Amino acid sequence: MLTVTANVFQTELGWMAFAGNRHGMTHLTFGHETEEAALIASESFPMAVLNDLPAWWEPAQSQLIAYAAGEQVDLSSIPVDLGPATEFQQLVRERVRGLGYGETASYGDIASDVGSPGAARAVGNIMARNPIPLVIPCHRVIGSGGRLGGFSAPSGLDMKRHLLAMEQRAESLF
Repeated sequence: MLTVTANVFQTELGWMAFAGNRHGMTHLTFGHETEEAALIASESFPMAVLNDLPAWWEPAQSQLIAYAAGEQVDLSSIPVDLGPATEFQQLVRERVRGLGYGETASYGDIASDVGSPGAARAVGNIMARNPIPLVIPCHRVIGSGGRLGGFSAPSGLDMKRHLLAMEQRAESLF
């Protein structure tokens, strides 16, 4: 069994917590108003103490802090370890992870892109269970016609709107 540990820290998107093992990030939660709220949310992460933090740990935290501050950061360099998944789940996660900063795609687009047209609802289910939002940027996946769908951060759709607007503002500067 892999040893996992978590870290809680403050960002401009509220308190954030992530967990991971030597292979990569396993969980992420953000948008909490207090450190205690983030700690409580992180209690659901399966974890134990790592003796030595993996090399990816500190850069990942720095990237998340920069992203939360509105910097155009590519979080795809953060390694992830989501455990066993079906081929469809893996394809969907990889496709969504490939969405660039400020880019959006519909659930239907993602389904078609991974070779399963008509599986938009299945894509939505995968995104609803995404344990590492921002790193797998499920906020960039929207419903047909621009509808936002759901979002699991504490402030839900308000946070999704905020993230999309933040990315659009940053994109317009370049």
